[in-house]
Amino acid sequence: MKKIFQPAILNIVTIILFGWALVMFYEAQMQFADIIKDPEPPWEISVNILPLLLFIMICIPISIYFIAKGKKKHKSMWKAFMLPPELEEADEREQMITAKACRSSYIAMWYTAPIAAGLLLFYPLIQENIPYYPIIILLLLPVVQMISYFHSLHKNL
Repeated sequence: MKKIFQPAILNIVTIILFGWALVMFYEAQMQFADIIKDPEPPWEISVNILPLLLFIMICIPISIYFIAKGKKKHKSMWKAFMLPPELEEADEREQMITAKACRSSYIAMWYTAPIAAGLLLFYPLIQENIPYYPIIILLLLPVVQMISYFHSLHKNL
């Protein structure tokens, strides 16, 4: 619990990189849909591989590090893989702080989900300018949840 900003920043960076890679895949899928609509050659799909490479180069080693660290602590690969490092408590006080942070994160999602659904109503209006708008809105949900969790955790420490 001493280092709460490191996992927070790593989690948010992971979500941002994942979102960037999804946008790249979305753009490739849209190019493929154009080929299906008009099957006349030339067929060409251009893909920016940078987001995927950054996601793999940054997130995979970090995940392996945290899983290996968790395996040493739990002696079980399943627990190391499924239990995030920020949910590991050493005593009852830390369990109460984590419980309060989880509660505030849960409450934040009650407000965030309807707002996100409402923001999706604007998609037809901005579809031409930002075609990957639903990806952004969908990935804002875990970002808000993480920010709420880590803010509550920091406030209660």
